[in-house]
Amino acid sequence: MGLRPSAHMDGARLILLLLVILAFTLRLYQLDYQSLWRDEVDAIRFARRDLSRLFPLFVRPNHNGPLYYVFLHFWIRLAGDSEFSARFLSLICGMLSVPIIFKLGRRWLGLSGGLPAAMLCTTSPYLIWYSQEAKMYALLFLFSMLSTHIYLVALERNRIYLWLSYVVTIVISMYVHLLAVLIIPFHVLLFLVTWPRYRPALKSWLAVVAILVLPYLPLARWEIPLLVSPFTTGHQFYSLHEILTVLLFAFSLNSGPYQGLLSTTLFVFLLLAGIFLYKRGNGGITSLSLKTSLTSRQESISLSLYLFVPIVCLFLISLGMPIFTDRYLITALPAYLLLLTCGLLAVKQRSVRQAGVCLALLLVSNLYMVSSQGHTRIKSDFRSAARRVKEDGRGDLMMFLLPRGRLVFDYYYQDQFLWAEPPYTNQGMEAEKVAQAMEQATAGWDEVWLLISEGEMWDSRGLVKGWFEKHGALLSHSSFARVELYLYSLSPDT
Repeated sequence: MGLRPSAHMDGARLILLLLVILAFTLRLYQLDYQSLWRDEVDAIRFARRDLSRLFPLFVRPNHNGPLYYVFLHFWIRLAGDSEFSARFLSLICGMLSVPIIFKLGRRWLGLSGGLPAAMLCTTSPYLIWYSQEAKMYALLFLFSMLSTHIYLVALERNRIYLWLSYVVTIVISMYVHLLAVLIIPFHVLLFLVTWPRYRPALKSWLAVVAILVLPYLPLARWEIPLLVSPFTTGHQFYSLHEILTVLLFAFSLNSGPYQGLLSTTLFVFLLLAGIFLYKRGNGGITSLSLKTSLTSRQESISLSLYLFVPIVCLFLISLGMPIFTDRYLITALPAYLLLLTCGLLAVKQRSVRQAGVCLALLLVSNLYMVSSQGHTRIKSDFRSAARRVKEDGRGDLMMFLLPRGRLVFDYYYQDQFLWAEPPYTNQGMEAEKVAQAMEQATAGWDEVWLLISEGEMWDSRGLVKGWFEKHGALLSHSSFARVELYLYSLSPDT
């Protein structure tokens, strides 16, 4: 005798509650282990401003996430701006993403799809990483996914309050990160490929698409002129194949492609199985989920659009202005996790035991990578560098390669220090002029600290460090994660 549908649902809710608790625990663990990196410190600096100085960022070029700064502004007033406190806001967003992807998975794939998707979201090393960072990406993941869920419900039920909720969530997403706008082409294509099913919502859909133009106009005023200008972003160009490779390793392992394809074999297999082999079955699906599901092939088609449309759009933009970074496409990650779930269900249709083994291997891989990134210094360790300078007590002057690193150092040093900016040499500055600029910057100082982190972005030829080696004596050298710290004496008596 089978269990009643309500019994299935009660069991699923209990498992979901346990997954939410686990998601909180995994994101809380080692929350402040990594040192803040420069973008996090920038976010905290912006959030410390008065609101009157924050609101102009909504229409100012080159600010990716002005609304996040507003949220963080109120959060740090409540909880403080320590590493732990500032990152806790992202932790909450990461935790709340688990029930949302469960609802999205259940709507697309039935109850048997919602729980595996929630498990993958809970343990995803990529999502845990950005749930432990004081930046907008966990918030972006949450609201972009929520907008997609509400969009599906609005298409089905065609209620004004649902359409208004969709507009609000998608606008929040756009102002949390400007590239969230790339989710809208997917929403449009999703309606077009499934529109016979949602024919009654056509007028509402057209009205909402037209309305969405209005909140985008403040962004368009500077984005469109920037796209057609000779402005350079500093990002390198990636081919579409390279973008897909980077995203595969990032979304699967939160690592670079240097890991080798073998480490992603299971992920690739399940992704391809989800795209090409999954067909919606009838087992364990309630009448309610049948009403809200797409046809057997439309799920994989829809989820493939969800994954690949934002990627292709970003690639097309990059043809004129390279802007690819994997975190900018975190809005496509729900589709990746749901397609992996489709792959698991496709395997399950052939062998329940093999599907269980695949899911177990995915979870073990996720937890291993989470443990690894929780015990390995990965971000630039300015915290240890600042402690080293303060404990040493020597040195008259600080110099930073990259100069923006000074702001991160200042966050941790929490005391007065003198600094000078080294010359920018990456536009072909001659060695003689570099020497003149360094002599002027260090004139009158006997001992100078040189802190190098991402120095190639300022001095790729190493001319600044070379000048110190030629004109000074090395008193100490310390290495930290992505940070090299040198103390030189420039005194002729040394």
